[in-house]
Amino acid sequence: MAVRLHSIDSEAIAGIECIRLRAPDATMAEIVPAWGGSCMALRIGDLAVLDAAPFEEIARKPTAYGIPILFPFPNRIRDGRFAFDGREYPVDPPRHGLVRDKPWTVVGRGASESEGAWVTVALDARDHERTILACFPFPFRIAVTYRLRANALELTVAASNTGDRAMPAGFGIHPYFHAPDGATVSVPAERRWELVDSLPTGRTLAVEGRYDLRRPRPIAGLELDDVYTALAADADGRVRCVIDDPSVRRTVIEVDPRALPEVVVYTPPPPRAAICVEPQSCPTDAFNLAARGIDAHVVRLAPGEEARWSIIVRSESIQDSGGSP
Repeated sequence: MAVRLHSIDSEAIAGIECIRLRAPDATMAEIVPAWGGSCMALRIGDLAVLDAAPFEEIARKPTAYGIPILFPFPNRIRDGRFAFDGREYPVDPPRHGLVRDKPWTVVGRGASESEGAWVTVALDARDHERTILACFPFPFRIAVTYRLRANALELTVAASNTGDRAMPAGFGIHPYFHAPDGATVSVPAERRWELVDSLPTGRTLAVEGRYDLRRPRPIAGLELDDVYTALAADADGRVRCVIDDPSVRRTVIEVDPRALPEVVVYTPPPPRAAICVEPQSCPTDAFNLAARGIDAHVVRLAPGEEARWSIIVRSESIQDSGGSP
């Protein structure tokens, strides 16, 4: 019997390059550099982890599928302006960063049994003067390595300041996970940011009622677009958010809370069967919160300095996992 090994291949679909990382047991991740360098499909074994749609539908709005990358800021910027080091900067669009709809470049790829199947994609803001630097005048380079092994996809992100002055930075992802009937979600957060018109006031509140996701909650009927914080780590120092499809699958989103201390939970409106569990390095409107003296975990990068983040998405059948998180 042939042994299935890690491998990488690519295919052009309607002129769009799709890079497929493959691991044993039919595990596959599909990366599309032209669509924001995003992972657009993830299948672990026979489990579809991400919300799927026909290629033609995704092509109409790629940012609404897969795992969009949010940088140099996640989520919204109040009134389309942010303050940093005593100056104000207009930014357009004022939400979800500036790189998720830009073409990225493949800078490395490979596959081996020790390293898994991997690809690195990168974007240099200096290649986008009119669309990025015109509203965020801080040159940067960001690279994402997707590594597929066994039952997990790891995203390792490196962002560096390539300019000659300090820059603010925030990173996050906006994954659309599959959430079929009966699925539950849990996020080990003790607090959430108080929001008015979807923007933080600067206060955090204890989680209560429908906002309390410390125990698994049915996704059906949830209406959330909220920023969770004060994440409770497991004994190994890692935070794990869990999406359970009873008796079928468990998907775990694992992070280091020192680097990614916030999690946005967003439930797309029905009939879409999806949920977004979004690890992020800072809350919505973090630059402006920081300018008000509020600790919003904004990363300040000096010239030449680099920040790194890592996220692991793991999925397995409930039977294989033993039935408990």
